Amino acid sequence: MRARTFVTFAIAITATVLLTGASARAEETGIKLEFWKGHFDRNAQAFHDWDKVKEVPAVCARCHGANSLPEYIKDGKNTPAQHVKNGFACTNCHADMLTYARHTVAKVTFPSGVVVDSGSNDANLCMTCHQGRESTASVNKAIAGMAPDTPNPKLAFLHVHYFPAGATIYGDEAKVGYQYDGKTYVGRFAHMPNVSKCTDCHTPHTGEVKIDRCGGCHTGANTLADLANIRMSTKGDFDGNGKEEGLAREIAGLQAQLYAAIQTYAKNVGGTPIGFTKVAFPYWYADTNGNGRIDPEEVKMANKYPAYTPRLLQAVFNYTYSVRDTGAAYHNGRYVLQLLYDSLDSLAQSGKAGVSMAGKVRP
Repeated sequence: MRARTFVTFAIAITATVLLTGASARAEETGIKLEFWKGHFDRNAQAFHDWDKVKEVPAVCARCHGANSLPEYIKDGKNTPAQHVKNGFACTNCHADMLTYARHTVAKVTFPSGVVVDSGSNDANLCMTCHQGRESTASVNKAIAGMAPDTPNPKLAFLHVHYFPAGATIYGDEAKVGYQYDGKTYVGRFAHMPNVSKCTDCHTPHTGEVKIDRCGGCHTGANTLADLANIRMSTKGDFDGNGKEEGLAREIAGLQAQLYAAIQTYAKNVGGTPIGFTKVAFPYWYADTNGNGRIDPEEVKMANKYPAYTPRLLQAVFNYTYSVRDTGAAYHNGRYVLQLLYDSLDSLAQSGKAGVSMAGKVRP
């Protein structure tokens, strides 16, 4: 048993050395690399949605197939992929398993149709998946020609999808969050030169934040919890609670107000209470018992929210966007605050959401 334990340990160390390389090892000092987390998380729902059908559909394969990213990079599209439960193969990102060079990605096409080259091949590789699936363009296409406050049975929830960090970083340049006509939005948040690329802040295999990088500029940022206090030079009480807080806290304040406004508006305009749950698509359901939340018995496709108006769809899209990018405050906090503020302001303009914009500042 002791011999077996030693061999297992040696294999684990060797695997870490081979897969990360010397420079990456230095970057990941103090972080335990566990291959069953992040891109290799065998327990993540992202790798289990197709357990029963045993095949990942072509439309999902780019980011959920174990080795489908190279196909997309080469052909610009995917075929269905064999389903596996344990995450990605190493060759999904690595083009050469001797040098560990990554696949070459010259540019990234966002869901809006906008094409971007970040100047970093690795960042382009990350953003090929971390970009979302819907955008301002698809929302506008869905609501074209409709009265803003009239429920329309043709409307259904549009999901930006999970972890659209690249879209958040590029803001107005990517146009993935719903951007209201007549408003201006910030573009790329460049951060600082040594933390401007995805892998400058995240370990590539697990996605963990390299928290030791933050404290050099942000005093007191020594743990993940400390990051919520980061503010820097951005001025204004964005959520109108009477104090200037860290951007993550300002975002949380606006999220709470927007969610309440969405619920009030939906009930007043559509006649049907609405609620959000992270449990299952399409995430927004009718709150049939009116208790302000979605209970387990309400999570079923037959109970998906039925009374969207264009104004409600816009607000729901941006609320969901802000929730799905869990690092939004740090990827481009000002952009996300603008999306939330404008969504709340739009509902306020309807006169049906019980919203006052008094005391709030648009960043």
